Amino acid sequence: MPYRKHHRTNLAMLLAGLSTLGPFSIDTYMPSFPAMQVSLHATPMHVQQTLSVYLFCFAIMMLFHGSLSDSFGRRPIIIASLVAFTLTSIACVFAGHINTLIVLRGIQGLSAGAGMIVGRAMVRDLYAGAEAQRLTSQITMMFAISPAIAPIIGGWLHVMFGWPPVFIFMSGLGLLLLILRLQYLPDRHPPLEPPPF
Repeated sequence: MPYRKHHRTNLAMLLAGLSTLGPFSIDTYMPSFPAMQVSLHATPMHVQQTLSVYLFCFAIMMLFHGSLSDSFGRRPIIIASLVAFTLTSIACVFAGHINTLIVLRGIQGLSAGAGMIVGRAMVRDLYAGAEAQRLTSQITMMFAISPAIAPIIGGWLHVMFGWPPVFIFMSGLGLLLLILRLQYLPDRHPPLEPPPF
């Protein structure tokens, strides 16, 4: 059964939060590029590769998140992706070499897109027609704010604490979404026999 009307806003906020994980992982750490270059003794090209590899892995994995969630359920895929994102963000804090950071950012890219894809699938599971369109529009409006505020948050963190706390913030965001997911987000999977992957 669909959520009641007073639950719909909370659901939209949570799904929007899952969707913004990807943009936050890009825009939050970009103000720290020069400091990361100095700290990790890297060239500008190497630092740029932390973004390029992330985007490549993010784009490739988006082809599979939907199929995985259809076969194994929405809940396991979102939980696994949030756990992977959170742990990888923590590992980025302790990356002592630029190549290590590039690999970790790739893993972040593989996990960060699940909320965006699976969240939209959950809207389809829970609602249809005008209700689904209304919820999708609410999620999109909240999602549109993230590219604007993420660099501001990243800039504040960098100025006050340096670049590693930016990834601490990312891990905290992933952990918060994981806790909220476990408590409030339903696991709806319409087919009685899910299709094989």
